[in-house]
Amino acid sequence: MTTHKVGHYSFKWTSQHMSKEEAEPLKHTYDELGSYVVTKLQEIAQRNKNSEGGPVPPPCQMDLYGLLRDHRHEDERLAQFWDETHTVPEWVDWEQIERGQKFLYRYAPGNLMGFALQGFMGENTAAPGISEVLIRTGGFSTRTLLRRLLETFQFLLQVTESLDAVKPGGTGHITTIRVRLLHSMVRERIMRIEKTRGNYFDMEELGAPVNTIGSIHSITTFSCNHSWLQLPFMGVYPTEQETTDYIALFRYIAHVIGTPTQYFETTARAKATMESMLVHQFRLNETSDVVAHNFVQTLTDLPPMNVSAQFIEAGSRVFNGDDLCDKIGLGRPSWYSYACFRGFCWLVSALAFLQHASPMFDEYITGFLKRTLHDVVIHSKNGLAGGSKLEFKHVPQYGKTVGKEGHERSPPSSASWITRRPVETFLFACFVLGCLLFVTVMLLMSQAVGLLYMNLAQDQMLVIHESHSFV
Repeated sequence: MTTHKVGHYSFKWTSQHMSKEEAEPLKHTYDELGSYVVTKLQEIAQRNKNSEGGPVPPPCQMDLYGLLRDHRHEDERLAQFWDETHTVPEWVDWEQIERGQKFLYRYAPGNLMGFALQGFMGENTAAPGISEVLIRTGGFSTRTLLRRLLETFQFLLQVTESLDAVKPGGTGHITTIRVRLLHSMVRERIMRIEKTRGNYFDMEELGAPVNTIGSIHSITTFSCNHSWLQLPFMGVYPTEQETTDYIALFRYIAHVIGTPTQYFETTARAKATMESMLVHQFRLNETSDVVAHNFVQTLTDLPPMNVSAQFIEAGSRVFNGDDLCDKIGLGRPSWYSYACFRGFCWLVSALAFLQHASPMFDEYITGFLKRTLHDVVIHSKNGLAGGSKLEFKHVPQYGKTVGKEGHERSPPSSASWITRRPVETFLFACFVLGCLLFVTVMLLMSQAVGLLYMNLAQDQMLVIHESHSFV
């Protein structure tokens, strides 16, 4: 068996992995039903406005889900799309889905950090089929990237909010359908520009925009990366049951969003699929630098955390390895930034240990983090102020792509490092405390070993003395 190494992660290739011959054709297939649906819904919107005598609304003002819900009986394929997304497969176990939903919140600090620095920074920059779409939609401009990140987290929070939320008609279920329709709109727009103008999106090399293998890759990023590519590097090791339950949740999400589900039938196959994506999807290009640069710029000095670029770069290097980070132009941070990030990892690891030791504490922390994340991301004014309907705001246009951009925020003005970088100061304190605890434990162990050795020596001397006395 061949051994592959990507960043700090190594694995052996098996028969369950996806071969190149299997992966390559998936670049050129996509959700054709979804594409038909968005085209038909745009025709319906135009027809409705013509009958009312008003102008046709731009794509960003169309409520595609509302149009689908209200007009699904008017077209056979619209009805088919609605029925497929609202039919629950027989393999869905709702109790397992509910257990899987808790996984996100149980390890929330580690999951969100890993998703940002490994999922966004590592996966999106290294997959050309994804990054080339992103720079054409404006989604990775520093002016819009923060909202895009928040909308992605909203999707995660809503599909894990409750069992009712992810069942047909629930908040998370509706959001998943909106994501599918949005992806189809992006694909339809890019393909139309390429067809009419040419030299816009290299479909021969990259495949169709938002294609099947890209969708599979996205599901593995959501469902698998936490357990194998993120949490272990922070000292957290989810149980096999937790991993299986979380993958089961996203297998159901894959069904709703129009992604093949057979790759997630078992935990072993899902893991093999994730590893296959590391081999087949990772291919850096000049766009990778743009995506990485804008990501760092977006998060640097973002209040109230005010984390530095060096902290983001240190975490990215821990997850993704120096080779990838050097190629996408990330700086080499100082030991202090690594110490701060190590302090974060130790904090996450200690929290997970306490949660596993005390079910009552686990229930409290899980509930607290769930409420806090929903309030901060979805409901707060600094978040999405009530939530997003995932409108098609950033319409691809010929000749318009995103380049490297800065941010307009000023660095923290406080003279004190403690108040200027409060999060990093706290995490460095965690690092120092962790080092002190380690040294203390080692000293106590050495003293215990010394005492044990002395007792053994005394016992041996006593035996020798008694044997001589007997003689």
